[in-house]
Formats: sequence, C-alpha cells, structure tokens
Amino acid sequence: MSEIYDKTNIFKAYYGQVSEDARLAGVTDEVTLPNFENVSETLNLAGTVGEIDSPSAGQYKSATIDIPFTQVSKEAFGIMCDDSTSIILKSAQEIFNTETLKKTHIVRTITIKGMTKGHDYGKLKKGGYGNPTIKKEVIYYKDQVGEDVIEEIDKFNGKAVINGEDVLGNVASLI
Repeated sequence: MSEIYDKTNIFKAYYGQVSEDARLAGVTDEVTLPNFENVSETLNLAGTVGEIDSPSAGQYKSATIDIPFTQVSKEAFGIMCDDSTSIILKSAQEIFNTETLKKTHIVRTITIKGMTKGHDYGKLKKGGYGNPTIKKEVIYYKDQVGEDVIEEIDKFNGKAVINGEDVLGNVASLI
C-alpha cells in the first residue's frame, strides 16, 4: 500500500451550487453523514436453520441527516425552507504516500437533497456554541472523491450506484 487516505483537512457547507457566488450554509465543524440500510424481509423457510434477513438490492429505508450549525443564522436556516436546494459538503481530503512520505489533497464532494423534517434552535450558552440543527429526509445522495463516484442514490428516480456499479442492474427493464 503506497497511499493512505488520511483525514479531512477542511470543509465547507454550501446550499445551491458551488461557485464564486455560492451561498455558505452557515458555520459548522462536523456533520454526521446519513446511514443507508437496505429494505429487507425476514426469511424463515422450511429446511433452513433459523431466520435470514434478506436485503433488497437498491431499496433503502428512510435515511435522515442532521445538519448542525454553531449558531442560528439566516444563512444556516435558509436551507430549512427550500427543499429543492442541494446541500453540498466540499472537503479537502489528505492522502499520505507511505513511500515518498508526502501528503497530497483530493476533493471530496457530497451532494444531498432532502425534505425538511424538523429543526432545533439549540441553546443559548455564554461563551459557547448554540448547536442548532436542521433535520432532512435524504432523497438524493452523491458522494464523490475526485472524479470517482463512490455512491449515488436517487430514491425518486430509481438510481442506486455504489463504487461505479449499478446495484439495480437490469431491474428497471424487467417491469
């Protein structure tokens, strides 16, 4: 192994498009990304010894993301009212070369679209963060490292690609 994907150096959260006049979605220092779990059915068949939880390829349960901010702001809560706008997390990831002992950086871009499920105004804390959050139901998720699409899920348009592979295969052509 000559390269180790080390850590996130820095990132910014945008809403809309990333461009020179992009709107920052507020200030945050950490975002927990959504967890995707396949829809499944428990099989309990004659001839088997126990149950098997059988996942359906390309079918995902509800997934949410909590987007935290340091404080309440007009910019941060602008994404709460507009479900048609993308949330874009753009980061510089460090890559450590074990042979040359040098670090390089690669861009990681995460695009999320979703419907607002709720919001929390956080708290008032003397000398501290308020930690308000916005909760979104994830309906679209794309995670891209450099030019490589690691995962793209589009629930309304029947797209489920993981590491460049269409996990639905020819399912759409069968119906």
